[in-house]
Amino acid sequence: MIALMGAAGNVGGKVADLLLEAGEEIRTLQHARDLTGLKDRGAEVVTGDAMSVRDLRTLFDAAVAALVLLPENVADPKFVEHRREMSRTIRDALRAASVGYVVALSSVGAALADAPGPPGGLYVFERDLDELETNVLVLRSAAYMDYLLAAMPMIQAQKVNGSAVKADVRFPAVATLDVAREAADRLRRRDFSGHEVKLLLGPEDITMAEATRAIGARLGMPDLPYVEFPPDGVKRSLVEVGMSEEVAGLLVDMQLAVNGGQYFKGVHRAPESTTPTRLEDFLDMALPASSA
Repeated sequence: MIALMGAAGNVGGKVADLLLEAGEEIRTLQHARDLTGLKDRGAEVVTGDAMSVRDLRTLFDAAVAALVLLPENVADPKFVEHRREMSRTIRDALRAASVGYVVALSSVGAALADAPGPPGGLYVFERDLDELETNVLVLRSAAYMDYLLAAMPMIQAQKVNGSAVKADVRFPAVATLDVAREAADRLRRRDFSGHEVKLLLGPEDITMAEATRAIGARLGMPDLPYVEFPPDGVKRSLVEVGMSEEVAGLLVDMQLAVNGGQYFKGVHRAPESTTPTRLEDFLDMALPASSA
């Protein structure tokens, strides 16, 4: 049995799909979002709260391996504080259940205690997992290509794309499908020992200008412009669409750190950190011709 947190999420849901397709027995945790679809396909579903050691212990009980992560509740006014609390809960539940192999989803920025943006909470998460006397593989991903699609409402309504990231700054980006494939494969093979970290950086660095042109081409907007918005305006817009003040501020800080080169400082792509899905491939899947 493989236990999964986040099975309703962007990466965790794909991990669940891949494991079921491979014939693995999985157990998932249902909290806010319904997992009936996975249950109908053979997954065991337990109901509980990821802030409860008892509920997570039920999820992890007798599991040979587990996928753990900190959910991104962007409306949470105490985003980092609550993620740190959940981190300790996950650590304590894994220790109590004696799970032998743990794959954890993290981010490139988690390597730094003072990382700008949401990865600040992931730094503590990785330190908590380091306390476990079990085999832990941390997958530190670059920016998710999938997040580019968050701008679709603005693109469709205003015929423009934009953020606080400069148009020509290059940064690594990875498809969540590639992260899920790596996680599912390692959960099945359980071929890691001690505490290991693996970077997942995608096949190439991209710019927001390139991404905008590629999105525009698929939407029948070949001249779709990319605009660098002022940070205060970006934060205000994020709050207006439902993000908490804290999360909006963290995301703007992260975008500004990308501009300054701090966020991915010292991160270099190597064969083992290169994943196959290019931006063009991702957009072909996410924005098929029928959506244009």
